[in-house]
Parts: sequence; structure tokens; C-alpha cells
Amino acid sequence: MSLKYLVENYLREDSRFRERTNKDRGIVNLLINRYGLHHAIERGEITKDRIIALVQDYASMDRYWRQCLEKNSELRGSDYEDKDVFEFKKLVELGYHAPQAIGQAEAVEKEKQPTLL
Repeated sequence: MSLKYLVENYLREDSRFRERTNKDRGIVNLLINRYGLHHAIERGEITKDRIIALVQDYASMDRYWRQCLEKNSELRGSDYEDKDVFEFKKLVELGYHAPQAIGQAEAVEKEKQPTLL
């Protein structure tokens, strides 16, 4: 089952998950189910609040990582410029009609933006 389906299904099943304030807790519920962490929680090896803190820290660190690389070109890895290629392939894989050529700094005009087929 895809992650997208899991999230969408949970949004349909539990209206509390639709609220921003419950997003992280809902994602943790999905992760607990997906990775079978119920027993670890029951045994006191980890708490749901600890997992939520971990997920929040991950999201923040991911944002900071992208921001740092955007502002400091000397910190970028050798694959940094490959983003457009990976993005294009993923859009096609997901069934979108992706623009044929998008430069790294080129703005995408509204009529060139990806559309679902």
C-alpha cells in the first residue's frame, strides 16, 4: 500500500487528522501501524510523544538542510544539480505531463506547469 494512499485513507477515516495541530500525531499513528511499533510502546521502550518529537525534528532538519544548500553552494553535494532530472522522471512516473525543459533557475510559466494526464 502506498504512503499516499495511507495518508489519504486516514484523512477520510479520521477527521481529527485533517487539523494542522493533529498532523504530526496522525503521521506518527500511521508510522506506528506501518512499522509495528505497538509492542515497543506497550513495553515502554518508546513513547508516542517521543516519536512525535522525532518526526517534528526530522521535518525541521529537512527544511534547514534544503535551505542551507540553497544559500551555500559550497555545501552542495555532487548530485545537487540532478534535482531537475529526478523531478522530471518522478512527474512522468506519477502520470503528469511534465515540461520538456526546465532550467534550474527558470520560472515555470503557468501553461508549462505539470498537469495530471
